[in-house]
Amino acid sequence: METTLRFLGGFMILFVLGSCEKDAIEPGDTNLSFSADAKAIQNFNNGMINSYSNEVVLQWYEITSQNLDQRLPQPLEVRIYAMIGLAIHDALNNVVPKYETYGLDNSGVDASGISKKNIKSIADAAVSQAARDMLVQLFPPSAAAANARLGEILSGIEESDLRDRGVAIGSAAAAAVIAKRSGDFPLGWSSYTEGSAPGEYQANYMPYAVANPIWPNNAVFGQNIGELEPFGIESADQFIEEAPYPVTSSAYAADFNEVKLLGCLACPTRTAEQTEIGLFWVETSSSAMNRLTRSLIAERKLDGWEAARLAGLVQMSVMDAYIASFKEKWHFKYWRPVTAIRAADADGNDATAGDASWTSVLPTPPNPQFPQTSAYSGGAVAEILRSFFHSDQLNMDVTSPYTSPGVTRHLKTFSDMAHEKGIYGIYLGHEFRYGTEIGEKHGRKLGKYVFENNLRELKKI
Repeated sequence: METTLRFLGGFMILFVLGSCEKDAIEPGDTNLSFSADAKAIQNFNNGMINSYSNEVVLQWYEITSQNLDQRLPQPLEVRIYAMIGLAIHDALNNVVPKYETYGLDNSGVDASGISKKNIKSIADAAVSQAARDMLVQLFPPSAAAANARLGEILSGIEESDLRDRGVAIGSAAAAAVIAKRSGDFPLGWSSYTEGSAPGEYQANYMPYAVANPIWPNNAVFGQNIGELEPFGIESADQFIEEAPYPVTSSAYAADFNEVKLLGCLACPTRTAEQTEIGLFWVETSSSAMNRLTRSLIAERKLDGWEAARLAGLVQMSVMDAYIASFKEKWHFKYWRPVTAIRAADADGNDATAGDASWTSVLPTPPNPQFPQTSAYSGGAVAEILRSFFHSDQLNMDVTSPYTSPGVTRHLKTFSDMAHEKGIYGIYLGHEFRYGTEIGEKHGRKLGKYVFENNLRELKKI
């Protein structure tokens, strides 16, 4: 246990800064068009797209995972995943338009030359070139692996105008997504010396001997994340409603005493399963949800277009959950449990008691508590998956190889996943329960909005 916590403590210091039927657009939605000629439309309706498997799409998501997971601060990893997923989706939908795109317009695509016999050649080339270009540009250390895999896939496709066309489509899809996000600004550390009153976030509480500049003193990471342009929602403050509990309230005292008893480094009242949940879900949301989504795509035998759309929606919702939750975090600037517990004797609440030596299981994320980002992203992904599969049923064994190697958890529903992605923070001493509940609630609203308004099936005219 001590060895695991030492490893995860280092992991947190470096990385933790903070898983069907087709659904057509409902009447009254934006009047989209499918502009390919009648022959292409006939092929489309006869299952041409359904004949294209998910194999290459899954390969590129696996390559992304192998080269990217847990190598960057969480928000940076999440953004890269979203952009790669959207480029893959746009590439396929510029081979044959089936769904709306994110960056590369497909309203003028002529798919008349595509058939069941040749769709794999052009689609494999398009997906692979798009994914390779995104990986190399967004995370250069992945270049060798990405270039090697691209070479292998292209060498297996007969040289032809069709293959060249796929490569051109993939390059254009990647370039379009890069161009659309060209206004994104750098995310990193910034000095923060505000906050002193009960309930106010404070950055000078970090009780960990961490050398600069890995985790600077009196600093926060990604304070400006909430100012990024969202990927699929209207605005970062779209779901702000409830405020955190006042520190003098009985509801706050209940949440305070729960995390005080369950979230400390050596809490005797925390059960073995609670510890397991805490360590299991500390992994970055983008990598965990990528693994879950890949498993679902394979298990439920989605075709390549469906696979790219689902994975794109999942990663889009995770990134928007970060943007929206950070917007709310820095609106409320609510303190973390480690600050609250150490300063409780002066918080004005007779139902709380201070403990100046209280320490969380793992280093506390360097940002305000309310709402919880992991719960926000878990709720968003659960809603995407529930909407896509028209069911909340999951019934799957899931793993977390980076933070809990050898541990398997069985999840009956997507809701179970969202719930565990919230409460884990209580068991690590990072979160108050109300912040996890509001995070999941707002995340579900976000996921519903993303699903209903992005990458929708095109109307055929």
